[in-house]
Amino acid sequence: MSAPPHALSVDEAEVLRQAALFSNVTYVLFRRFADERSSQPLAFVVDNEDEHLDDGQLAKLHHELWLNGVAPLVYVGWPTRIDILSCARGPDFWHGDKRVYEPAEQLELAATIDSELAKRRRYSAFRLADGTFWEDPQNQPLANYEKAAHQSLIDAIFEADQKLEGQDNPNLRRLLLLTVLIKYLEDRGVFPRNGWFARFHSGARTFFDVLESGRPECVLRLLESLEKKFNGDVFSLPSKETLTKTALLHFSELVEARTIQRQRYLWQQYSFKHLPVEVISHLYERFVKGSTSVYTPPFLASLLLDYAMPHHRLTGTERVLDPACGSGVFLVGAFRRLVSVQRSKGESVSVDMLKSILKNQIFGVELDSDAVDLTAFSLALGVCDSLLPEVIWKELKFDRLRNSNIFEADFFDSFRDDEGIGSVGQFDVILGNPPFESAFSEPAARVNKDRVPVRGKIPDKQIAYLFLDVATELTTSDGTICLIQPSGFLYNLQSHGFRSEIAKAGRLQTLLDFTSVRNLYGADTKTVAVVLGRESNAPIPHLTFRRTYETKQRIGFVLDHYDNNRLTSEELIANPRAARANLLGGGRLSAMARRFAEMRTLSEFVAENGWLMGEGFIEGTKNRRPGRHLTGLPFLPTRELKEEGFNPDVLERVEATEFYRPGRPDLFQPPLVLIREHESLPIAFWEEGPLAYKDKIVGIHAPRESRDALHHFYRILLKRRQVLQFAGSLNGSQSLVGKATALLKGDIEGLPFPEDESELDLVPWEASLVDDTRSYFVDFVRLGQDSLLLRESANQEVVSSYASLYCRMLGSIYENLQPAEPVFLDGLICQPFFFGDEPAIEWLGPNCEEQLRSLVFDNSREYLRTVRVVRYYHQNVVFIVKPDRLRYWIRSTAIRDADDTLVDLRKQGY
Repeated sequence: MSAPPHALSVDEAEVLRQAALFSNVTYVLFRRFADERSSQPLAFVVDNEDEHLDDGQLAKLHHELWLNGVAPLVYVGWPTRIDILSCARGPDFWHGDKRVYEPAEQLELAATIDSELAKRRRYSAFRLADGTFWEDPQNQPLANYEKAAHQSLIDAIFEADQKLEGQDNPNLRRLLLLTVLIKYLEDRGVFPRNGWFARFHSGARTFFDVLESGRPECVLRLLESLEKKFNGDVFSLPSKETLTKTALLHFSELVEARTIQRQRYLWQQYSFKHLPVEVISHLYERFVKGSTSVYTPPFLASLLLDYAMPHHRLTGTERVLDPACGSGVFLVGAFRRLVSVQRSKGESVSVDMLKSILKNQIFGVELDSDAVDLTAFSLALGVCDSLLPEVIWKELKFDRLRNSNIFEADFFDSFRDDEGIGSVGQFDVILGNPPFESAFSEPAARVNKDRVPVRGKIPDKQIAYLFLDVATELTTSDGTICLIQPSGFLYNLQSHGFRSEIAKAGRLQTLLDFTSVRNLYGADTKTVAVVLGRESNAPIPHLTFRRTYETKQRIGFVLDHYDNNRLTSEELIANPRAARANLLGGGRLSAMARRFAEMRTLSEFVAENGWLMGEGFIEGTKNRRPGRHLTGLPFLPTRELKEEGFNPDVLERVEATEFYRPGRPDLFQPPLVLIREHESLPIAFWEEGPLAYKDKIVGIHAPRESRDALHHFYRILLKRRQVLQFAGSLNGSQSLVGKATALLKGDIEGLPFPEDESELDLVPWEASLVDDTRSYFVDFVRLGQDSLLLRESANQEVVSSYASLYCRMLGSIYENLQPAEPVFLDGLICQPFFFGDEPAIEWLGPNCEEQLRSLVFDNSREYLRTVRVVRYYHQNVVFIVKPDRLRYWIRSTAIRDADDTLVDLRKQGY
């Protein structure tokens, strides 16, 4: 396998280097991106046209590539067919206790029947390259993240730890993790084959043989030998006296049993020879965080490394810090990138070079002592992964990293400590996933106190924000910070002051928004990653990642044209809700959000009239006080207030006599307008007597003499409810980023209610945005691939509506613009538009697929990189080519595409 060096990026060259270790991989198919992201390996290709590989050899290769897990698919070419193998689900090749060759699909090259032709189109490389392959439900069974090699191994080892009760038996847990490390070295062929293991137990040929001896002294002598051999403290077992014969027998029986959740032959399936070292680092992280806590999935770590340390910008001399390093997931990734850069320069990879990078450029801080050890494990594996087995055995000596590179300390102590991370100097890159806790440690509280006069208070004492704040002191002026933060950094109103201070510094470079990606961390934690760089006035990319099938199965992140929006520092400073419009699609939504924000609010209108507005009562269990004005009143359960109002027959009675917050008596007296704190804005008018309600309903009370004015106000709310629902989604603080469907009292108070009601009238394009947001985008943010936008393909009617609005948007400038008939391809739709007379282009007919694909994919490498949305201009024709999912053809995308087309045409002088 070879390619011209100048044609490959550093990351592509590294993947090819790894692929070359599998002697029969002929090609690698990549998907390139126009932004900072590394190219994505889509498939390995094996040319077996001469049939030099038999089924047994191919089964072995499939096994190895499955373990490697770098590419989700393998294409095997035969003289008359192509076999498709999956490396992104359970082991298809494993039957009973042996390997067999079993393709997931076979494509007959000579077949002409429609079903075979359709199958070939499904597996086309074009569909992989343009990102539509995994959107096809027929292809989705090829991926199952939970059963794929890497996650299965992590789950199996973690289950073994649970059975060992590792949390209460730290020595057995450490022995388990050492077993993984030694197994890695053993499978890589590091240990001499001259009976080395037999030195510790007669007849032993593997580490498992030594374990099975049941003799602690044998195991301890082996570990001591490795500790002496490699230096460092990687192979140490601190509490040696607790490794009794009984404990060792229990350990060896469990680990060597090869039965995890009844899946036998565990160690046969999981050779570490081809397993990426990052997987072991992520495995270790599970032991730091625990099974129910948040941890960083490997593909997310890789994405953040792309933005913090893009290959094409690295010099190879960067100094890197993870201020809360856990098991070293980010540090291992950073180390490997630095090694790749040196390799790309033609530098030979030696022990001295690797140790120099590790000693001088890789740093971390971690409070958990065990995690410090795990980071040392992970980095040791990173070093080994770059060396030949014989070099590891003959030359490698590990340096001790504890408290020289990896500091066991509270970060906020360490960064001011002359013997901690503060002694190291400044860094070029700071990245990581700090803890999300609304509490400061004592050192953090001291640091925060000193910084409050400079940048104000940290909202909710969120310690992740303090990590971000302090990181700015530790980077060079042109250094990069990339830290995961709670999504509240971008969306919470209480965070606006802190967010503004970050924006004022001018270093905000990119916002990676994962709010829509559910269960990204194994828990529904909503996050953003904040990237800071050198000071700049450039607009800030706000990238809103969605929950697609690729993301759910950990294949990669999908970022299309409509998810790539911009914010300015000025907008973030001036408008606490500036980012929300982008979560719902961006574009002209931002202008609508600003228009609504300038209007008089509902609470201002209520205040002008002297009316009373507030939430209902809270009964609570503590600090309760009498509420005689409530006891015995008719009571409206919150759930019973619906869009159509409520039925008086559902009313109950207030039985309680004491309340945590009883509320003002007038709030429960008629006449009343009641608004439920829900995105659908259920509203009711009530004048039949006193009525109690709880705190998830906002009541508006007016005096009796203002009854008609209050009722008129109610009628306006009903009439304008759709616009107000839209405004709540656009400018609310809770829905979409907090509780899925909730509004807060403040969101309702902030709804637009202008002096002139007609200001809420919508022009046609605004009405289209409102309809799409309410009908599609709210669910799209929540459900991702399960939403209608990604489940359904666009039909003729949808595309016709899109084309009509596109022409209308541009019609005031280009009056002669008209749509031609759309062309429905395999997974794509092409909608042509022409100016003036309809052109005579033959291939615009129903048989144009090959010509159009050639135009889009072959003639421009850049289109291959960003082929989610293509606008191509040819003579008097504009071609818009996009995936066939409904998401790309609703009316709001016509508005965005028209705006983009106008920019293109103006640049070309039209």
